[in-house]
Amino acid sequence: MSELETMGIMVQRSYLATSTDVGGVQVAGDETTELAFTLPKQTAVQATFTREGLTKKLVKIFKKEIQTGDAPFDAAVYVSTDTPEETAHLLTSNVVRAIVGRIVAAGGSVELDGAFVKLLVPGHLETDDDDTITLVKALIG
Repeated sequence: MSELETMGIMVQRSYLATSTDVGGVQVAGDETTELAFTLPKQTAVQATFTREGLTKKLVKIFKKEIQTGDAPFDAAVYVSTDTPEETAHLLTSNVVRAIVGRIVAAGGSVELDGAFVKLLVPGHLETDDDDTITLVKALIG
């Protein structure tokens, strides 16, 4: 039994693979693991954390984004939220920022919606990793 299962959390895991072919020859491939689960208790946070890119920087001109004061995190992670105060409070945790930052820097994303959590992480992740377990513990307090 996984550590998340011992906390009463059932994880749905799916694997996504993409490839790019040129002239019938595969020139690039990518694999992603999607982890979707429901926490044992509701959080007040509704937010998505993705890589900060040019498109996101343009969006910031029209929409205010949460800034944590952690310059590397703020430069790398785009925060989209309908619950800015609750999300800002969650991001006061160095541990949460570090985990979200690592996932996003690796090309993944984090989505929180009340008790629902979805993580997209690069690679083929068959077991609960330390970051996932620590993030869940931080979310359920």
